[in-house]
Amino acid sequence: MANDHEIRIRLETLNEIGQALSSTRDFDSLMERIVEAARTFTQADGVTFYRIRENRLAFDLLRNLSLGLYKGGSAGEPIDLPEIPLHHADGSPNHSLVVAHAALTGNTVNVRDAYSEPGFDFSGTRAFDARTGYRSQSFLTVPMKDHVGEVIGVLQLINAGGPDPGVRVFTDADQE
Repeated sequence: MANDHEIRIRLETLNEIGQALSSTRDFDSLMERIVEAARTFTQADGVTFYRIRENRLAFDLLRNLSLGLYKGGSAGEPIDLPEIPLHHADGSPNHSLVVAHAALTGNTVNVRDAYSEPGFDFSGTRAFDARTGYRSQSFLTVPMKDHVGEVIGVLQLINAGGPDPGVRVFTDADQE
């Protein structure tokens, strides 16, 4: 649970972002601020922001503190990962991938452990982990909506941290 000082800092950050929403025309810079604030609030080790482009989710920003990955956004380094289709070749919705599911339904998905989560295909996550030696565990996948409620992208936070060592599950407070 956040203490009074942490809550005050979070409110100040949200207030600054709220002011930027009404004044900035730089969507990329604003999304980067929002993504970094969400990562900080939840003490997540990793965060990815996907932007909807036509019928796909494109990697727009990728950060992982443990691996030292800073791609997309102001880092300028391109993200060399394939886009994620929102629909299969037959036109059916792609609910097997958690980020596509969140984009299609507009619902947040909180996963305790990707390696034991039924209902979603985390084979891409497992392949990434095998290549990097990382262990992706907890995920909070949040559809990002514009002012009229249309999903414009998906924010995915990975491996919540905290005062104790190790990875924790994202809480209801994190989800809020």
